[in-house]
Amino acid sequence: MAWNKYYIFVKSPKVTDIGEILSKLNLSQYNPTKVVPLHYSNKPETLFTGFYNDNLIIVHPDLPFQFFHDTSTETEKLFIDTFPNSEIAALIENSTVGFFSYAIIDKGQKIRMKDGSDGDIYHDEGQLLPEEKEVLSEKIFQDDEIEEMKENGMSDDEVDAMIKFEASWRVPNRLTKRYLGESVGSIDTNKVMLTMYE
Repeated sequence: MAWNKYYIFVKSPKVTDIGEILSKLNLSQYNPTKVVPLHYSNKPETLFTGFYNDNLIIVHPDLPFQFFHDTSTETEKLFIDTFPNSEIAALIENSTVGFFSYAIIDKGQKIRMKDGSDGDIYHDEGQLLPEEKEVLSEKIFQDDEIEEMKENGMSDDEVDAMIKFEASWRVPNRLTKRYLGESVGSIDTNKVMLTMYE
C-alpha cells in the first residue's frame, strides 16, 4: 500500500495548547473525534494533530502544499506568526504520483524549498540540508540498474538527473528523523498518537 504523507512539523513550539494553536492558524472549525496512531493519517482527508518528541505534528490534505509557492501564502504567514522562533517543516511524499516536497522555515525565514514530481523539479531554492547531503552520499541505484538505464537509451545526463531526483524523493522521509527521533519509514507508528478531527 502506498503511504502518502502530508506533514507539517514544528520543532519545540512555545505554544503547546492545541486549541490555541488551531485558533491562531484559523483551523477552529475542526472538532476532535478520536485519537489514532500516525499511520491512520495516510492519504489524509481531514486534520490530525499531536505532539511527539516535544514537536508538534500537523497532518492535512492541503495545508502542507501552502509552503510551496513563489510567494508566501496566508497559511505560511500564519504558521510563521504563530511560531516565530521555531523551525517549521512542510514535508510531502506521494508515492502514487511520484511527488515529493520539503520546505524548512527557521525563525521566520524559509531556508530551503524543493519539490518535484515524476522526474521534474518545480522549485529548488536555498542551501542543501545536511539530510540531503547524507542521501546524496549514499548509493541511490545499483550498478546494474544504472547499466540498464543506459541500455534503454538514457544519456549520462539523463541518468544523472534520475539519480538526483530519486535522492530528492528520499529526503522528506529522512527529514522526519529530525522531529520523530527516527524516520517515519522506520518508526513504530503506534507510538505516535494523533487527534483526528472532522
